[in-house]
Amino acid sequence: MKPILTALLLLFFANTYAQTAAELLIQANRATLEREYSKALILYSKYIVLNPADFRGYFNRGTTEFNAGKYADATRDFTKTLTLNPIYREAYYYRGLCQVELKQYDAAIKDYTYILLDNPRSVPFLKVRADAHNANGDEVLALADLDVAIRIDNLSGDLYKRRAELKVEMKDINGALRDYSSVEKLLPKYKMVHYIKGNLYLQIDETEFACEEYQKALDHHIVVAERSHYENCNP
Repeated sequence: MKPILTALLLLFFANTYAQTAAELLIQANRATLEREYSKALILYSKYIVLNPADFRGYFNRGTTEFNAGKYADATRDFTKTLTLNPIYREAYYYRGLCQVELKQYDAAIKDYTYILLDNPRSVPFLKVRADAHNANGDEVLALADLDVAIRIDNLSGDLYKRRAELKVEMKDINGALRDYSSVEKLLPKYKMVHYIKGNLYLQIDETEFACEEYQKALDHHIVVAERSHYENCNP
């Protein structure tokens, strides 16, 4: 075969190969977005066969496995992702989430801490490490992470809500009330906060304040507040 013809054939097959791989990745991504996880996993696996050195195939298959609740499989794919791309932060993030689901809390905390050593102001990683600490039974470390996260982003209603919930677990009712008051300001659409605050005020025998919060909840059509208001606020 002539050298020029051979080169053209090789180029043709290379282009076809690349096109096939790209199409597989597009189809797999689309299937994932449509929550057709079984189909997506098959497509990602085919892509990986064609591109075993491309970390994207393992990472995307891992996130699909995570969404499908296949946490052990996802953990393996995220580990392979990090073998190919050791600095890929998202793989540490998702592997940690999988490890929490598998109750491997120390492993998750190790992954999150690895990123936080270089990025100590990463609020997303502080949040998930707080969750892992809390699940591991260490409320003090969880609170410390949320405190740092709030100092970095003091306009996040979600952070105050997370800290308030943790303070309730820690029996710090006054602290929880302060945080829920911040939630009320920062998340004005979250009307359930009035019912929650009402319940907390009852725990510290502040019935008048509790009734005010229950009434606010009722004004916003929070029906679960009806019984509490009836039992505690009617003369």
